[in-house]
Amino acid sequence: MATAEFRRERERTGKVPLKTKIIYALGEMPGSHMNGAIGGLLALYYNQILGVSASTIAIGMGLALLLDAVSDPIVGAYSDNFKSKLGRRHPLMYAAAVPLGIFMALLFSPPSGLDEAELIVWLLSFLILSRLTFTFFSVPWSAMTAELTDSYSERSVIVGWRQLVGYSLAGLYTYLVFNFVFSESEAYAQGQLNPENYTFFAPMLGGLITMWCLITTHFTRDQIQYFYQNQHAEVFRLGYLLRSIRSALSNRNFALLLTGALVNFGVIGVLGFFDMYVNTYFWELKGEDLGLISLFALIGPLGAVLLAINFQGRFEKHHALGLALVGGMIMSMVGVTARLSGLFPEYESPVFLPAITMIAAANAFFAVLTAIMFLSMISDLVDDQELKTGQRQEGVFAAGVAFSTKAVGSLGVIIGGFLLEFFIGFPAGQGQSEISEDVLFRLAITDAIVVNSLLLIPAYLISKYTLTRSNFAVVQAALQERRERMAASGPHAD
Repeated sequence: MATAEFRRERERTGKVPLKTKIIYALGEMPGSHMNGAIGGLLALYYNQILGVSASTIAIGMGLALLLDAVSDPIVGAYSDNFKSKLGRRHPLMYAAAVPLGIFMALLFSPPSGLDEAELIVWLLSFLILSRLTFTFFSVPWSAMTAELTDSYSERSVIVGWRQLVGYSLAGLYTYLVFNFVFSESEAYAQGQLNPENYTFFAPMLGGLITMWCLITTHFTRDQIQYFYQNQHAEVFRLGYLLRSIRSALSNRNFALLLTGALVNFGVIGVLGFFDMYVNTYFWELKGEDLGLISLFALIGPLGAVLLAINFQGRFEKHHALGLALVGGMIMSMVGVTARLSGLFPEYESPVFLPAITMIAAANAFFAVLTAIMFLSMISDLVDDQELKTGQRQEGVFAAGVAFSTKAVGSLGVIIGGFLLEFFIGFPAGQGQSEISEDVLFRLAITDAIVVNSLLLIPAYLISKYTLTRSNFAVVQAALQERRERMAASGPHAD
């Protein structure tokens, strides 16, 4: 791939303003709302309320996610090579905002009277449309992390704010949704099983997603002047796409990080499919319980962000990432193991909710620390890649993350659905019916022990990562020298 020339209209002096970090961080919310609804409620709604089999739902969800994954590198490479008055990222984000909200609202509001086959067609159609549209927002938005600053430490701070704002608003949102939308009623002690609650939830979900997309896109327009722009963009063809992907994968550290992400997101895909079943039937949590847990568990993300912001200079990013993966695995095992052993307090106990909230906070701490380190490392590799190849591939690298999330996550969702139906033996259409103890035991063991232990694999792979703080300083110095040399050689025609 030929070396390109990337320039900024204006060089940034000082740190990225706090206002910009917060507004940019609001871009976490569309994905948070969408993934929370799809990962937490979609299977429960279609399986337990509408009566569609878990394996059929899982295949539909997995297929939609797989097709979506294929679009990520395409959109990433297209975004990297895009030229407009609004830069490389913002036009695509604007275009996705309204359709995404509409498709998500329709996903949770199928017409009444549909049979199982028609429900699957509805589910698959609007799930694919939602995920494909989200790609046009999320990949360009994620690519902006590497463009906002060249600083090794500042990137972790930006990602930290992403996680803090995202988790804080998501926690407040979850609390409000489960206390007011999915609240307990006389007929339904667990409001997430009440079909009438989804009538209001669907349009509310779509409206919020569109709102957050437009806010973060519009109010970061003033940062476009600081973003790198390709002065000699190629015509976007298949050859350019393939060269971009091959170039990115030639970076050893990126390939290593991406492989670890593939395993991690595969595990998350399986666990995410189980989450609402575990919360609803194993822990017997009500909507209000879920809301309170999500609100008070915010201490975990806050702790992770403060750790990353204040102590970034004292540890290497890949060491922190490995610790976070292992810590999250252990904490996910603790609660379920204690309950199965008879050591965890019963639901009626006054310490039940505080205890489960502490576990949720610890899980959130490790999840956010994982995200901060992982996304910050991806941004660092963009500079490493530019030094090696002359190409700035923020979009392709961000797409690699999205692809691993979706492609392997789709397999995880399918595996989760099949495990739920054929190994765990969870019956469909049960609603509030009691589930047998042996089914709940298999659900808990599969979720907390069998699948969770696979997180040791990405933890081992990350230990082989080699782009340290000192190496990155050498990369930045070399890039600066190259840019000064190119600037001194005179202007280039566009």
